[in-house]
Amino acid sequence: MTATVNFMIRIPEDLRNRAKAVAALRGETLSEVLRRRLLQYVSEAEENADDVRYAHDVLSRIAAGAPTYSHEEVWAEIEELEAQDALPG
Repeated sequence: MTATVNFMIRIPEDLRNRAKAVAALRGETLSEVLRRRLLQYVSEAEENADDVRYAHDVLSRIAAGAPTYSHEEVWAEIEELEAQDALPG
């Protein structure tokens, strides 16, 4: 079992009451709901951070002189590869 800690947050009492009622209707505790949603929030934030790092890396390579291609150039290359039956799948 994973070690757990108590975590206190301040929210409006009405929100707490509504969330607790909804959790109870679903057969869950408020702690279960909050743990699941916090995990989802953190996972999405980490995924977004990975996307931002990747975009930053791409922009850095372009700034350093890496070649770029227009939409037309990319499609022309794809069409050439298709004509040669050189694309996967």
